[in-house]
Amino acid sequence: MPQPTPFDAILVQSRDLFRDRLCVAVTHMFDGADGSLSELAEKTKDEELQKRYLDARDLALANREAIESQFRTRYMGEFQKRTKQAKKIGETFSDFSLDDLQLVAEDDLNETLKFNDMAEKLRRYCDDELSALDQRVGVLLGDASLEADDNPFGPKVICDAYKQACRQVDCEAELRMIFLKLFDDHVLDTIRSSYKELNELLVDNSILPKIRYGISKQESKAAAAGAPAAEKEKPAT
Repeated sequence: MPQPTPFDAILVQSRDLFRDRLCVAVTHMFDGADGSLSELAEKTKDEELQKRYLDARDLALANREAIESQFRTRYMGEFQKRTKQAKKIGETFSDFSLDDLQLVAEDDLNETLKFNDMAEKLRRYCDDELSALDQRVGVLLGDASLEADDNPFGPKVICDAYKQACRQVDCEAELRMIFLKLFDDHVLDTIRSSYKELNELLVDNSILPKIRYGISKQESKAAAAGAPAAEKEKPAT
């Protein structure tokens, strides 16, 4: 079992800050859902699409508390899962449970692909912030080779949590796609600014104040262990 590290308190502080920013953004999204979806319904000339917007609006208003609560819970669960995976040495395919595989098998493929597309869009949109954050979180977790999708603050974690939260609503997948559009339109900017805030917090705590590029694998591992910085540096993002 991994031993506690000096970085654990910073990780928890960062997690709580980011979680709170996400949850406030989702709350504000639902605060404006009535107006946003009503406006979209008024603008379209497609009667079927207009009906979907209005149905999604009614579902959003009726189920917002459940979605918001589940989003918070699911994000914390995904965060913990990614953190444990990153800290576990020598994890293999056999470490994944059959329950995880069953959940994947039962996913509606198109819906899952749409949420995955959103995660990729979010990563592109926040590329500069995430390039720095991936490295700094790797230091916190003691994993210098941390993969982008394994970053517990990453877009994949956020979108997986939101997907599962939206699935608490008993409706057709196409209506949940409208929930995803709301997220796209009203939450992405907050996520980007929150990534900047996280980077600033970590820099203030001396976690890779200068981001290094083109370093060797051995040097990268030394950085995760708290060794002095290498020569190639770039000012903090």
